[in-house]
Amino acid sequence: MNILYVVNDFFPLFHGGVERYVLNICKQMQRMGNGVKVLTYGMDSKESGYSRKSDILFKEYYYENVHVIAARHLDIPADIGFRIGDEIFGKNISGILPLEEIDVIHIAHPMKCSAITSAAARFGIPTVLTLTDFWLLCPMGRLYKPDYSPCNTPMEGEKCIRECGIDNSVTERYKLAKDMFERVTRVIAPSRLIIDVFEQNGWSKDISLVRHGVDYRYVKYINKEQKNMKSPVVVGYTGLITKFKGVDLLVEIFKSIKSEKLELHIYGDIYKEWVWQRAFYEKLKASVQSDTRIKLKGKYTHNELSEIFTAIDISIVPSTTLESYGLVVVESLSHGVPVVASDIVGSAREYITDGINGFIFSLEKPDTLKGIIEDIARDPTIINALRQHIVLPPRIEEEAFTLESIYRRLIA
Repeated sequence: MNILYVVNDFFPLFHGGVERYVLNICKQMQRMGNGVKVLTYGMDSKESGYSRKSDILFKEYYYENVHVIAARHLDIPADIGFRIGDEIFGKNISGILPLEEIDVIHIAHPMKCSAITSAAARFGIPTVLTLTDFWLLCPMGRLYKPDYSPCNTPMEGEKCIRECGIDNSVTERYKLAKDMFERVTRVIAPSRLIIDVFEQNGWSKDISLVRHGVDYRYVKYINKEQKNMKSPVVVGYTGLITKFKGVDLLVEIFKSIKSEKLELHIYGDIYKEWVWQRAFYEKLKASVQSDTRIKLKGKYTHNELSEIFTAIDISIVPSTTLESYGLVVVESLSHGVPVVASDIVGSAREYITDGINGFIFSLEKPDTLKGIIEDIARDPTIINALRQHIVLPPRIEEEAFTLESIYRRLIA
């Protein structure tokens, strides 16, 4: 079976949760004997090894033995992250892809590459769409307003105009997004939170729950020492350093806790291409300088996760905007590290029972996070009890077998 995975961004330029999801599935599908390719949008310079085919540029490369095709416009449109469908891509995508050899197309994220659905329709190729965030509903992708406060519904674009200052074209975008949602053959999502949000907004097509699996080949055995009343506690954050992930909230709360038994290790980086995030990162760096207990550990690779989680006692996922899934939760739990997450993190709802194998704090009452960390600082043995009740997330093999079954039924 030949599968084309479509994702808005990909390695090595981008390295977030969606990119990791696609890479993990591609490698597992290869191990199961399937042929895979990745189609992504090329956000690097047009001089970076691209060839021209009619009105688009493309290049091919391999990342960890996965065949990748990056395509882009001659000049990247300013609204590339907003638009649904694209006439230029729709006309030319088949010129750089052997679509006649593809059995099924799996869209991991439609941003920038949503025109693939029209090409798939022309060639009669079944399509699977994973709802990895809320981008079809909301151009911001995470249902938040300019002040980063949460938004419960776009009201078919009307609220986007009224409260977010987006122009009237957003209502047409909403209609096009819903049409695309209805047009794909099968829709899946990794968390009930995503399904609930789409259903609450009236997107009635059946959405199947397919949880993300963990590639346990990367999970090395971690012999965690039992914590005692005198043990220091290392609180950890891993992921993108960005406003909507709540890193600044975590730092401010941590600084307000006066305990010499605590350290906060922050692992991650910003996307250098996101100019608007650089100021946030510089402000964060300045903020942590006043507290020697806080360590900015910088960028890390997937292969370093076991080493990182060996050094962490408890992981914090403090997202302040809707986190449709939150891969960090399953990465932490798969390494035996309990998690404290905000109540808008999708995977936290799937895997954490508050007070039993982790904690879920109310974003409306951020002092609850402070209280949790203070309690653990006073009694580090709480961590021992949480560890004992962790249920390991499913394996990548389980997710891949489910997907392969879906693909084969669609092809048949």
